[in-house]
Amino acid sequence: MNVRLTDRILPLVQADGVLGLGEPTHGSANAFSWKFDVICELASRGLLGAVAFEDSYILGTRVDQALNHGGDLAEPWRDALSLWRTTTISEGIARLQSINATLPAQERVRFLGIDSKPAHHSALALLDAGAWAPPLRRIARREPFVESELDETRRACRHFARHRDPHTAAAARQLLRYIDVYLAEPDLQGLHRRDTHMAETLLESRPHRGITVVWAHNEHVARNPDNFGGPSMGQVLHSRIGTRYTSIGILCGEGACRAVDPSSGDKEYRSVPLPTAGPNTTEAALKSLRADFVTAAEFTHPGPRRFIGWKLDSSLTELAACREFELHRPSTDFDAIVYLPSSVADASMGHGPVARAGDT
Repeated sequence: MNVRLTDRILPLVQADGVLGLGEPTHGSANAFSWKFDVICELASRGLLGAVAFEDSYILGTRVDQALNHGGDLAEPWRDALSLWRTTTISEGIARLQSINATLPAQERVRFLGIDSKPAHHSALALLDAGAWAPPLRRIARREPFVESELDETRRACRHFARHRDPHTAAAARQLLRYIDVYLAEPDLQGLHRRDTHMAETLLESRPHRGITVVWAHNEHVARNPDNFGGPSMGQVLHSRIGTRYTSIGILCGEGACRAVDPSSGDKEYRSVPLPTAGPNTTEAALKSLRADFVTAAEFTHPGPRRFIGWKLDSSLTELAACREFELHRPSTDFDAIVYLPSSVADASMGHGPVARAGDT
């Protein structure tokens, strides 16, 4: 358990605040374990109100039901985005469920999904509530979206966004947000709005009691006013709730991560070596300090830092990898940074070392 580091984090976080916990890649098992250690320690102390995940709002409601009522967590987690269906994450959620079972009902931790994708989750919820619009049926069947039906889809969603059932209204809002990000403009030109929508969903859903931990990539939890065209989720949260938002990034040394490698010719997740962190990176500076945790008051660095998601091309030259994965942002995007000396590739849940990446 990261009891010592949890004690260092707590002075940075307000009792009813939001704590963004980043990750250096979308497939580092040791980073995921570190986050679950903190999450479970906060839960054991009765300080944690919710865990908000970078996945579907609808999935979140299903996981929350199992987490709080002793259900089968594996069943809803099979519908999670493939980048999250890992051994370490599934084991971590099970740990949290075990802790929840020992807590009084009013102290049990909720699970929230804050993303609008995949869209078929929300469409199915609207059909269950009585929607009949043909475009919603096609989205629910995961068929290609027909551009000429965009206005009809929006009208149906706006109607159900006023529904008396909060769950149905929230599902309609999520589908509207998906349309705004992925369908309203060609070539994903609205993608930068995804972070704003995730922040909005979080603020609508989070409980009034306890700390809400946000589980997402570093570049979502960072405070960045221009995250590829729009503010990052962390920036939006900071602008909305001020010092009640705390951002902690996690950087790492060398090793491997679970990712899709385009040079392999398929979409399977596998262990892929990380590109080397250059001598001028924040990672190199932290390594030289031999520090595993630094606050913004103790350490500042102009960057760059590596930005590695769910896809990592192992065929890139060192120079090409530097151009592809180094992000020129300062360490002050975060209130604190955790440094892990290495990255250990996670394994896919129920599939050994590989899984398909069809829904990321």
